[in-house]
Amino acid sequence: MNKVMPKYSYVASCVLFSVTAFSGLVLSSSIVSADDSVVDVINITVPAACTLEGIGMNSHNATINPGTYNSEVGTTTLKAFCNDSNGFAIYAIGYTNNTDGNNNLVSTTLTSPVNIPTGTSTSGNSQWAMKLATQTSPEPAYPITIQNSFDSFHTVPDDYTLVAKRIAATDVGTGATGSILTTTYQVFISNTQPADTYTGKVKYVMVHPNTHSAPVACNPNATTISEVKCMQDFGNVDSTNRAAILASMTAGQQYTMQDKRDGKTYTIAKLADGNVWMTQNLDLDLVAGVTYTNEDTDIGYNATTGEYETAAWSPMRSTYATSNSQTTTWCQGGTWDQNGYCGRNDTPESYDPGDLYWNSTLSDYDDWNAYYQTCDYSTSTPSCSGTNPIGTYTSSTGTAELHLGNYYNWTAAVAMNDSSSHTTQNELIEQSICPAGWTLPRIGEGDDTFYALWNSYNMGNNANGSFIDANNNDSYDNGETALWTQPLYFPASGGFDGVLYDVGSFGVFWSPVVDFEIFVRSAYFYVDGGAGPSGAGNRGDGSSIRCVARPVSSSISGGGGGSEEPGYN
Repeated sequence: MNKVMPKYSYVASCVLFSVTAFSGLVLSSSIVSADDSVVDVINITVPAACTLEGIGMNSHNATINPGTYNSEVGTTTLKAFCNDSNGFAIYAIGYTNNTDGNNNLVSTTLTSPVNIPTGTSTSGNSQWAMKLATQTSPEPAYPITIQNSFDSFHTVPDDYTLVAKRIAATDVGTGATGSILTTTYQVFISNTQPADTYTGKVKYVMVHPNTHSAPVACNPNATTISEVKCMQDFGNVDSTNRAAILASMTAGQQYTMQDKRDGKTYTIAKLADGNVWMTQNLDLDLVAGVTYTNEDTDIGYNATTGEYETAAWSPMRSTYATSNSQTTTWCQGGTWDQNGYCGRNDTPESYDPGDLYWNSTLSDYDDWNAYYQTCDYSTSTPSCSGTNPIGTYTSSTGTAELHLGNYYNWTAAVAMNDSSSHTTQNELIEQSICPAGWTLPRIGEGDDTFYALWNSYNMGNNANGSFIDANNNDSYDNGETALWTQPLYFPASGGFDGVLYDVGSFGVFWSPVVDFEIFVRSAYFYVDGGAGPSGAGNRGDGSSIRCVARPVSSSISGGGGGSEEPGYN
């Protein structure tokens, strides 16, 4: 692997001197050297801080006689605070019975169909509706704009729907006013509506910047793969339904679903080892100060009960340095050793190379030798050596699943803020940055391993499960090409250590198993032959992540609490 050694700057001062004549004598001033000068650098990082607060959220109580309606049921004040310079957006969704998309007012004792559905009727059938208003007096310092006609009574949405947006930042912190919205509800009761108490909720979620993808509504009652909308469905349904979902999947077929954390779409497949794998690399952008919970991320998992318990994780830093001094500052916080390795493992880091794909149309060793490259992304225009094997996807240049994704150091991969204390060989870290219901593939642990996967595709030619060029002819054999073709789609995405290196040469994928000192077990392969499901990767380097669904035997009944998404109304 190409390693980028740290570079140091030297500053020399130029001192001017003069020569003056006195009585035939020449006197010369002394030359002052500044060769031992030093440069001191300070970097200040201000993390994103965006929150949504609700006041008066449990005040929506009203008694309404049959045949009449109440147009102002309760009032909630929503306050949005966000220092993202590109603003934020607020989405709403019905949330009755703690289920995304349920927009009925549900009877507390009676059964369906006597619940009150959403709607804006003032006569006829029973209906309930919602509206939002902005603060007008005093004039707000940070006005927000209502979207999609929610400034009048509107049907409560059954999917996440944009209701308000601001295109710039607000103030945050002590004494901040932020942007202010109020919500009220309208309910009409028909003459035939049975007497009872009916309850309902609306969930409001803030995302930022204002162009961020809409939140994704999961289906906790899914029983077939066709009902699964987001990755977290695997973690939120009970074990019986989860088994039914897996049974409904056709082996090797690609299915698409979204990660509710950022709305990005991935392909997944049930592979020959019997497990369900993501067939694209993880592409989640870490954002400092954003809280990830047990409801959306693989944290708080209890291996004994098979359930996700309340947990939260907030990364301290969002990405590797991206300035022109990237290669000199990358190891800040770590120590370079004599082999050029950075021991950086105390801070979660991710690196996004952009929306790039690997072109895997290789046929022999000579092709590989020309394709592999190192790219310096420390400037806005990448500087690459070698023939470019990467680029934006088109049908003529690559396969959509071969997306490079993001690169993560191991501290980020296991969703920690400091992994330096975990040095016990073979220690298993039972959490990851994968979506809830998914995990990092084990190495030498259980059935969800790289070893089992590779062997199931006849790539294991020795006891270690590695593969070689069996025909010794510098042409790729079936076992070798199986890694980057359907249905596995492992891209040779290289690695990141201040620069993106050796793209097209090899792939490295994190496991949750400690090796020793600053090293961790990782699966790796070289496209010219040679691989292993149990290599030793430096935890300070940026490597790829490929998640696998947790086995059915580890029943998951869903996360409980811990969500930082405010606004249950």
